[in-house]
Amino acid sequence: MNQSINSTPQSWSYLPSLPKKEQKQLLRVFWLIALGLVFYELFLVKDTPFVSKLGAVFVTVAALLPNYLWCSGRAKGMPIFPFFALTHIWTYGLPLVTNHPTVLTYSVENQLFASLTVAGFLILGTSVWFSFVKSIPRTPKFYRTLGNRKGNKFFFFILIVGVFFNVSFYGNWGWLSLINGGLFTAFRAAILGLNALATFVLAYQLGNKELNKLQSIFFIFLLSAYMITNSLGYLLVGASSSFLLAAIAFTISSKKVPLIPIIIVLVCVSLLHYGKGEMRHKYWGTTEYYLQPWEYPTRYAEWIGYSLDYVNKQNEQENVSKKEEKSSFFERASVVQMLLLSQKQSPDPIPYMYGQTYSILPELIVPRIFNPNKIRSHEGTSLLNVHYKLQTREQSLATTIGWGLLAESYANFGLMGCGGLAIILGGAYGKATRWSINAPILSVQSLFAVMMMSFAFQSEYSAGVYVAALSQSSTVLACISLFLMRKQRVSSYRFQGGRTA
Repeated sequence: MNQSINSTPQSWSYLPSLPKKEQKQLLRVFWLIALGLVFYELFLVKDTPFVSKLGAVFVTVAALLPNYLWCSGRAKGMPIFPFFALTHIWTYGLPLVTNHPTVLTYSVENQLFASLTVAGFLILGTSVWFSFVKSIPRTPKFYRTLGNRKGNKFFFFILIVGVFFNVSFYGNWGWLSLINGGLFTAFRAAILGLNALATFVLAYQLGNKELNKLQSIFFIFLLSAYMITNSLGYLLVGASSSFLLAAIAFTISSKKVPLIPIIIVLVCVSLLHYGKGEMRHKYWGTTEYYLQPWEYPTRYAEWIGYSLDYVNKQNEQENVSKKEEKSSFFERASVVQMLLLSQKQSPDPIPYMYGQTYSILPELIVPRIFNPNKIRSHEGTSLLNVHYKLQTREQSLATTIGWGLLAESYANFGLMGCGGLAIILGGAYGKATRWSINAPILSVQSLFAVMMMSFAFQSEYSAGVYVAALSQSSTVLACISLFLMRKQRVSSYRFQGGRTA
């Protein structure tokens, strides 16, 4: 552990402040997207009641408000809360106007009440978050940070370990049997958290042209390998999240959107989405689930084949029974139906849970190696599904139905719970953002903010899953800070508008 303080700091990488010209361009893009979304929800969707359209617009406008504050430069630092708010457009807003089969079972009055709940939650959260990020804080006298050279080596190593872990896990390699129980869970969580950090930092440096040609190629190769191996369980959310984090980091640093990679990944993910149901049905729960690296081309070819078969059937058959239809993206991503359920059923005939899913949080923070009988992180989700009679206890142990933080808060305390959650998340994301303003990208402050941003996209997480994952990742980051980082003094002239503490 190196506790020395270097009085002549190295050349660090910092999050950029956009010039006024580029700020205006970013704001134009924001308005184009915002107006396009509202126009779509009001005028382009068919067979949707006007009240439902209005509800979707309320959610969309509230979700875009923090993004406007950030794009206009009024909010400083990393856009953690803006991206969190953005997820509510496709999880709560658009499902109201895209004929989601479950949403259609609720009255327009129920849908309007749910949309106003979401909008109020986002507006309250935005006001709390903005109070933290509307100004630049004092600059500390020093930061704990990784050196650029040491940091790059470390993060490349983490990506290699992540790929190796995926290959080992889906290949059922013997060495994993040496990591039992809670240690395996902690190890896997550490791999996921560190890979998110490594992906963001290296993608940021790629966009900022801080990686040489060989390093750039190696990073793209490792990111692609991680996405390919991570999808072998026929779940695409992990690979999609990794790419999204990389695209955001690249866009922030280069001030350019990587359109071609985004289009390529969207096409690939969309194609694989159609065939993943058949692959799960065929391989989940069988010994054929495991495969070795040389079998990847054959397995992916089979997967693509199922996807193309589905597309061809859709083109040939105009009438497909509901049982054969695959859910659209918005049906898969939506959690508004869970909020509608809790609002219709509670407090009568089903009472509120009054903090039952939150009472388990202290136990989830304790590492499993210290508590071998620790409950699983999805226990809160299981309690919700059993309480609302969506699943039996046994069914909830096999599969989970995601609720998301907002619906969970309403199920516990009603509107008061939603307001409390807005204050907590707005404060937490605001504090994490303020802590990282003007911090070097390889400092513990910036890396913690990156970690929080990666969690902001997880729209189906219950509080238990969120807290467990956050505590595990924070523990890993704390170890990195203690053993791999060192203190570096800061020159106050480096920061525009900042003051040295």
